Amino acid sequence: MAAKPHDPDSAPNVSVLVQKHEDVMIQKMGWAVDKVINFNRQGKRVLIYVKENQTASTLNEMILAAGYHSRDISNMSSHSDRGLAIYHFNDAKQGTDALITTFAVGKVGSNFYGACHRGLILEYPNNLDDLVSATSCLQSIGQTEAVQWGTCYIHGTLDMLQDLILARKAAAKLVLDPRRYPGITGELRVICAFHTVAIIVGQTSSRYPRARVHWTNMESDEIKREGLFYSAVAKFLDENPESASKFNSETMAKIAKSWKPEKGLTMDHVDGKLPPIEDGVVLYNYVVGGFKEGML
Repeated sequence: MAAKPHDPDSAPNVSVLVQKHEDVMIQKMGWAVDKVINFNRQGKRVLIYVKENQTASTLNEMILAAGYHSRDISNMSSHSDRGLAIYHFNDAKQGTDALITTFAVGKVGSNFYGACHRGLILEYPNNLDDLVSATSCLQSIGQTEAVQWGTCYIHGTLDMLQDLILARKAAAKLVLDPRRYPGITGELRVICAFHTVAIIVGQTSSRYPRARVHWTNMESDEIKREGLFYSAVAKFLDENPESASKFNSETMAKIAKSWKPEKGLTMDHVDGKLPPIEDGVVLYNYVVGGFKEGML
């Protein structure tokens, strides 16, 4: 089976997604309100991260209108008011159902642990460090209840582009860290870095192949299967860095065609000892501009 080509004539501008974004945000905030209601029924409170102050304000109004107690600290100008809201949120005796913050406000010396063990990410931040900081803020020494986070990702929206932007920025930073991926060079380091980001974010499929396709194809089954393969390659290299030279532009597609998701990538795959299989992974689908020499 050959790779599916990119069709530039059926590739709409990203403005299509931008025009839908306001409706998508309303849908996301509705999702958050439903989560607050469900957590309230379980006797739980929830911390909600958003990107923009306006989103925080609107979401806060929606939760209050639904009859639940919510505070938005991102739009509080007084440090004392913000501190008091956080103090009440961390006190199990106080009846706060939800606390809303932006990533910018949340990372400035705020501690949210105590009474809350549930968190929501309404939209991804601009960088991985902010996401890690946010999803770590409910952890505390000696806690007895596990922390659970939920992320609102809506397929076919700007979420997939923001997801890719975050992954590319983080991968570019990881590649430059000499302590990571010893013995791995060139583009293989990028593949390993994308897999690291996927693990941190909680994704099973690497975003590496999404970086070379148009947004209309990013969430296709073919690209998801490619992502699973590149994650398998990264896992293999982590355990067998001395075999890095076996992955090159001449062998990568052959290795992929002998492997399928949910199967371990073995040395026999990498050494080319296994034949192509009917449902093996096909690489280089929908590549903008087509396959390029040296592509992994």
